[in-house]
Amino acid sequence: MNTRDMRRFFLGIILPSILAIVLFITSFYIFYLPSLERNIMDGKKKMISELTNSVGSIISDYASQAAEGIMSDEEAREEAAEKVGRIRYGDDDLDYFWIIDMTPVMIMHPYRPDLVGQDLSDYRDPQGKTLFVESVETVRKEGEGFIDYYWQWKDDSLTIVPKLSYVKGIPEWNWIVGTGIYLEDVKEEITLAERNLLRISLLIVVVVALMLLYIIRQSMKMESGRRDAEKSLVLSRQKYKTLVESSTIGTIMVADDRVIYVNQKFLDISGFTRQRIEEEGIEKLFNLTPREITGSVTENGRSSAVEAVLKSSAGDIDIILSVSRVDYNNDHSYIIIVNELTGREVAEKEREALEDDLRLYLVMINQPVSNLMKTVPVCDMDTPAERAAVMLRDSGEDILVILYHGGATGVVTAGDINERVVAAGKGGGYPVSSIMTSPVVSVTGDTPVYEAIALCQSKDISGLAVKDDNGRYAGMVTMERLLIARHHLLTDLSGEIAMAIRVEDLKEIYLRSTAIVKVLVELCAAPAIITRLISSVSDRISCRVAEFAVERLGPPPAAYCLIVMGSQGRQEQTLLTDQDNGIIIENAESAGDDVLAYFRRLGKMISDDLHKVGYQYCSGDVMASNPEWVLPLDEWTKLFSGWIENSDPNSVLDTNIFFDFRGICGDITLADRLREHVTSKTRDRAVFLFHMSQEILRFKPPVNIFGHIVGEKDGSEGTLIDIKKLMLQLTGFGRLYSLKSGIGETNTPKRFSLIRDNGVLPGNITDPVQEAYSILSGLRLRIQAESITSGEEPSNSVAIGSLTEIESNTLRKIISLISDLSVRVSLDFKGTVS
Repeated sequence: MNTRDMRRFFLGIILPSILAIVLFITSFYIFYLPSLERNIMDGKKKMISELTNSVGSIISDYASQAAEGIMSDEEAREEAAEKVGRIRYGDDDLDYFWIIDMTPVMIMHPYRPDLVGQDLSDYRDPQGKTLFVESVETVRKEGEGFIDYYWQWKDDSLTIVPKLSYVKGIPEWNWIVGTGIYLEDVKEEITLAERNLLRISLLIVVVVALMLLYIIRQSMKMESGRRDAEKSLVLSRQKYKTLVESSTIGTIMVADDRVIYVNQKFLDISGFTRQRIEEEGIEKLFNLTPREITGSVTENGRSSAVEAVLKSSAGDIDIILSVSRVDYNNDHSYIIIVNELTGREVAEKEREALEDDLRLYLVMINQPVSNLMKTVPVCDMDTPAERAAVMLRDSGEDILVILYHGGATGVVTAGDINERVVAAGKGGGYPVSSIMTSPVVSVTGDTPVYEAIALCQSKDISGLAVKDDNGRYAGMVTMERLLIARHHLLTDLSGEIAMAIRVEDLKEIYLRSTAIVKVLVELCAAPAIITRLISSVSDRISCRVAEFAVERLGPPPAAYCLIVMGSQGRQEQTLLTDQDNGIIIENAESAGDDVLAYFRRLGKMISDDLHKVGYQYCSGDVMASNPEWVLPLDEWTKLFSGWIENSDPNSVLDTNIFFDFRGICGDITLADRLREHVTSKTRDRAVFLFHMSQEILRFKPPVNIFGHIVGEKDGSEGTLIDIKKLMLQLTGFGRLYSLKSGIGETNTPKRFSLIRDNGVLPGNITDPVQEAYSILSGLRLRIQAESITSGEEPSNSVAIGSLTEIESNTLRKIISLISDLSVRVSLDFKGTVS
């Protein structure tokens, strides 16, 4: 090692080490030891103050007993003094407590009984301090505190030492209780701690000195080796630069997180000069830190792939970085090969990103609105406006809900009161029912967040009332709270549907929603969630298509409601679906030829535009384009009454899907009124229900005498079984018992829950049916998603040979369950009034 290197070594390593040792020793004596002494003394003072407070509590307890008459005052004082006099603490159990009064007169002292009963006003310690008078003054001024003086060593009256005591007043008896620590004890403890720390410090200094000597010796060896390595490193790097230059793929060489070489191919791809790349580094090239690119490769010969975006001069380019590590002469570098993504690879990357996004937000978007519900003040219809204003002010909320028969019927804000009462010159006793905004849009607590957001957007409202299971008001959910899930893809779809201006826009959204559903199926999301999402998108698209039609035809001449039936009506649509819809028109008297002509044109436009979006025409022509299903409300009620009251087996089977109708846009109350009529008519209607039950009873299980699934038709993959037909049996079962018991719900899983909760059927029947329905839904969705992925039309059938053993066994159990349900139906529906 030459003189220059020695000097650098001394200044860089030896001198800082020596200074660190000196600084350590200096700080030890200047800062740490004084701090240690203070901490020990503070700890002792805290100990005697806490002990004195505890003994004070004992005395106060005796004083309380005397005050309550449990014992006489004299007995209480004697017992208290005796009990405190027996208390000892400390390592040798010789530390004690003493008691005086405010005179001061000694009440109790375990080691100086000669002082008991004496007036201590003139009593002084060897330094002349009137310690007991000072105790009285401290208590009189502060109630408690510390005093220092000289006193005998515990029970040794011949040895006088410094002492620090803590005294506390007992106001009930004008007593003072005290105890203290001998400062000699504290000094010994501090001295012992200082000695131990000094030994440790010396040991640290010795260890550091030995380490310093070792470092000097090793550094001299390393310096010699470094010079040899530098020569080899230059040769090795030159070798790898040659390899990089000869590569026909864009390649970069990185060492010490710096770009040390790039080949011509990468220069062509990036459009940058070699100098610019080496100056700016890989972080600006790929928008990734060097550690993010090379951190996953820790061994020579290993490689890893990293997705990145190349910030080229022509724009962003999606790429894959293949990173390899090369070791040479105790050093290493990284060779990074840049591969541009093909169109297929980009699509796959987007699909994976979509999966990640859905995994992250699936729970948030499908959580019930009840989780986001807030409590706002409520009042009844007759509440005066003046009282409503006070309720709003006291609650700090900006909205008040008006209830009628337990349900939310209107809302009032502070602005309403100012504008409609104060500004209008009306008195404070004016009822809120006269100034409220009504009606209030309500949803059930289990409504998903994404549906609530879409509803707020379509109605242009800032919040929704939430109903409990009994239809009573439970709380409010605001758009502000709902927007915590606003950025989810499916919620965005609802917003995009509302903003669409052409049918072509809706078609693009429909195709994108199908891609999202495929990913959800692959992620094994709950089938009920997926089918409800599909149906929700269909509802939004249908309503937007209806708005397009109204824009072209002009304002409707009467109120109307677009209804959907079948799987959309049950909110159970899959990837293979068609249209089942109709229109209800208000007021039969005014529904003349011109009105009917308008709505028939409207229905035709709706059906045709839905077909353009991607929803196939109904093979049975149950669509709004068919004038037969565009009727005034009273005609719809007559139609359903005819099916119910004059039913025959064939007509009932042909009209099953109509009983699953649901209003989705327009005046929804028209659909609600029709549902009330149907529910009241079908309840316990024996003959009608008997005819409807025949659909279930006519089903023949697709199994042979050995219990094997035989299927119904042969396909290219072998014998097929139609999953939809199995599901229709369970759907029919739920519909049948719902109509029998007056349940207006159309969703099959919810029907089963209500059938169980209302005591129509026990849970040991409905729960297995619900589980079977969920399993079949999941299998059907998976079949359809796989077909679309393979470039085929979605199907409801699956090849029996493609089923796993578990799936085959599960299907056999479900078919057996359907057979058991048929027996139950045959017993419950005999066509006679019980």
